[in-house]
Amino acid sequence: MNEGSHKAKIAFVSTMGGAPWGGSEELWGLSALRLRKLGHEIHVSVYDWPNRPSRMKELAAAGAVINSRPIKPRLVGRTLEKLRQTLSPSPLDHASMEWLRKIKPDLLVVSQGFPWEGLEWQLACRELGISYCPIIQAHSEIWWPSDEDLPSIRKTLTDAARIFFVSRPNLELMELQCGMRLPNAEVASNPWKVDVSEPLPWPEETGGFEFACVGRLDPKAKGQDVLFQVLALPKWRERPVRLSLYGDGPCKDSLQALIGLLDLKSVSFGGQLSDVNCIWAKSHALVLPSRFEGLPLVIVEAMLCGRMVITTNVAGNAEYLSEGVNGFIAEAPTVKLLDEAMERAWSRRNDWREMGVKARDHVLVVTPPDPIEQFSQKLLTLGSGHSPPGF
Repeated sequence: MNEGSHKAKIAFVSTMGGAPWGGSEELWGLSALRLRKLGHEIHVSVYDWPNRPSRMKELAAAGAVINSRPIKPRLVGRTLEKLRQTLSPSPLDHASMEWLRKIKPDLLVVSQGFPWEGLEWQLACRELGISYCPIIQAHSEIWWPSDEDLPSIRKTLTDAARIFFVSRPNLELMELQCGMRLPNAEVASNPWKVDVSEPLPWPEETGGFEFACVGRLDPKAKGQDVLFQVLALPKWRERPVRLSLYGDGPCKDSLQALIGLLDLKSVSFGGQLSDVNCIWAKSHALVLPSRFEGLPLVIVEAMLCGRMVITTNVAGNAEYLSEGVNGFIAEAPTVKLLDEAMERAWSRRNDWREMGVKARDHVLVVTPPDPIEQFSQKLLTLGSGHSPPGF
């Protein structure tokens, strides 16, 4: 980026309201921070969490203008908004529409955890003549668009300056669900949080093997319950394996209850760790039994650290994996199929270290060296009204 070039005005909106911050927020958050440090005008609209995430504090300190939206408007606010919508209907609430009108950015980036949750923001941009691009972090076959929403969805997809997905399978799924090709769509890489300069040393095996399941404690997405049921099988109880769950989320208590119900002595919670390297310094493999995904950052990070992966074939989980080469793939998130994949892995446990080396070598080739630099460049190009190189 040329610091002497035209300074863009780029706005970022996060529609993800399940938690104050997550790995899926890092792509837009770090891009906004980099663009601000280069002197571009940055505006951000996020939910008003009681404890502001550290990334938001960084952005504010760098000079980005933060707009906080209420997580749940009060009764008076909801009543007033209902009246406003009756008198003057608009895609967004009055405050958000006024925010957009006031700043009138060159580009609005809408970060979406799910495929349709940013629809209102995109419709507002169409109404106000603002260029926009959604980032879609996750998708699933169960989120099919309704007939009522489909016309608006098709319009906003067609008119988007660019549509970013984090995995090729999710892009293709969107095309199937909407019954249209998306020539303005592309895949963007999420940034990782590990040191990629060299692989981590291989952990000791004398005490057995350590599996890590890294992700939000939310079985409907991450499928930890499926993994627990596999480990409850008699053969796995007898093997020298341990499982540590890393992350936080809304279902820790129910997962703890399930561990008790199944009497799993080998499963424990490792907490939410900011230093990802600490996880892979003592873990031999990642097990991720997801039910839906984008392309999990934890898969890329495990591979960069020289660890092989056992996962389910949903969304982009298997995009960087080759069965029996750098990982093992269960065709669906069921106990039977996950057990079969883990059994294949167990039969090759003497090869895990070599497979981890292959995993690292492969992911270094297929991912960009600096995802944030690449994505920031694309946003600047879109904000200028030109197509990125190669389009």
